[in-house]
Amino acid sequence: MKSLRLVLLLILPLSSLDIFAQAAGEWANAYEPKVHDELPYRLMSPLGFDPNKRYPVIVSLHGSGGKGTDNHKQLKQWNQQLAEEQIRKDYPCYVLAPQSTGLWGEAHLRKIQAIIAELAAADRDRIYMMGHSMGGHGANILIQIAPKYFAAIAPSAGTGLKRTEEFIDPSKMKDVPIWAFHGDQDKVCPYDRNLDLFQNLKELGGNIKLTTFKGDEHGIAGKIIPGAENGSTRMSGERCDPEPDFLKWLFAQRLPSNQAASGEKEEEKTDVPSTFQTFNHNEVERRYLIHLPKDLPDKAPLVFLLHGYRGDARGYMELGMNRVADANGFAVCYPQGEKDSKGIPHWNARFKISKVDDIGFLSALAVHLQTEHKLDPDKTFTCGISNGGFMSYTLVAEKPDVFKATASIIGTMSGYTWKHRDQIKPVSILQISGLDDKIIPYDGSMSPKGGWGGAPNQDVIMDFWKSLNQTKTEDIVKISDKTTAHYYKDGVNGNQVWHYKIKRFGHRFPHKGNGTGISSAEEIWRFFGAVSRKSEERKVPKTD
Repeated sequence: MKSLRLVLLLILPLSSLDIFAQAAGEWANAYEPKVHDELPYRLMSPLGFDPNKRYPVIVSLHGSGGKGTDNHKQLKQWNQQLAEEQIRKDYPCYVLAPQSTGLWGEAHLRKIQAIIAELAAADRDRIYMMGHSMGGHGANILIQIAPKYFAAIAPSAGTGLKRTEEFIDPSKMKDVPIWAFHGDQDKVCPYDRNLDLFQNLKELGGNIKLTTFKGDEHGIAGKIIPGAENGSTRMSGERCDPEPDFLKWLFAQRLPSNQAASGEKEEEKTDVPSTFQTFNHNEVERRYLIHLPKDLPDKAPLVFLLHGYRGDARGYMELGMNRVADANGFAVCYPQGEKDSKGIPHWNARFKISKVDDIGFLSALAVHLQTEHKLDPDKTFTCGISNGGFMSYTLVAEKPDVFKATASIIGTMSGYTWKHRDQIKPVSILQISGLDDKIIPYDGSMSPKGGWGGAPNQDVIMDFWKSLNQTKTEDIVKISDKTTAHYYKDGVNGNQVWHYKIKRFGHRFPHKGNGTGISSAEEIWRFFGAVSRKSEERKVPKTD
């Protein structure tokens, strides 16, 4: 019996060392254990590392469950997700996961900065920070200490416990892109504290997105990267990048060259409705939001703004269009897309991934709103971002009797709509394109899978619209170092084709805060306003 006990004593220490490897799986081997100045940390280097390239850095801050000095408990759900081969191929980067024995503070920050300083291939303009619970709390603390060091942060349930004293000064972090996450039933870190932070940053003109997981409690860390159907996202204003995919959003953020706020004037505050209005179409209850400026006259224009793939219409009310509508006297409708075959909110621009009748729904809703609010059928327009841009093209292609012009922001024509372009009638078009867009490539190389791709180079598409509209004049205006506008005018019925090309710009919503020199919301209305004036001119009877 003594011999058996001795054997067990000898075996147990070895087994305890193997527990982490067995529990974590092979993915944990991607994170090399290291120590710097008594700070344990694990580091995952970029897959296919090239010393001649520069790579982003994600600093991963664990919660209270990861505290210690064993240098393995700090690896959590998103560390496993970031170690997946496909993600490492798509987003090569460093992932730095330090381990703390207590709350995160300035001493940890200085050691983290020292570690990153030794990474010769680190991109100093793209250092990010993620953290859950105590780690989210830490992210909110460290960003106040070094707001010009991190390009973006993603705190999850990070606004403190019920008993935690107030520790966030929103004015210190208002210029940092933030995407926060929280479960609305969190009993550990109250959700209301995150709502208060969001509102405070919104009032300061900050750049924060807040995703709420309806019905979830504290354990939401694993949902940040893949997202979840019960998540809805709101944005504090036009400065926010509306990209719905977390990793695409994260890796698109970088420090501004001048390390300062954009200088853009603060947006007017918008009260975003918490509930949708409903409209029954073909026995399906569809949802939408509508913004009606005070004292809106009869026969005012109506603009539809369509969200992107995975989008939530409520968040898109914060992109500045309501402010522009109040200043110029038009109504804005924000419809909500239904789920596709993968369960993702979308717009069906004749895609193969969906059987939803969005063409019928949006057209019927427009006619309903024209009647309900005495809006002008001759000044009803549609615009959209990304997937919403695809849908906007399809609407004017198939329902030009309802939608009189369209604006596509970082979108393009679907393969189906392009294939059937011989059936399209002349209509005015605005296209805003990022020339470095990797999601919807400018060169037309988007995969035809699911019916998305199939349209050619965006220049070829714009040539089609110029020819269809028989435009006669061309003006080229350099708006900024990045943005050049091409205006093609004097077409049939006074139609116009506008094309904005933005250099060194990817799949993002262009606004003055991200170096494009334009406010997309203002340019959209400038375009629709020009179309409206042409519509009025056609109504005036000619005299001899």
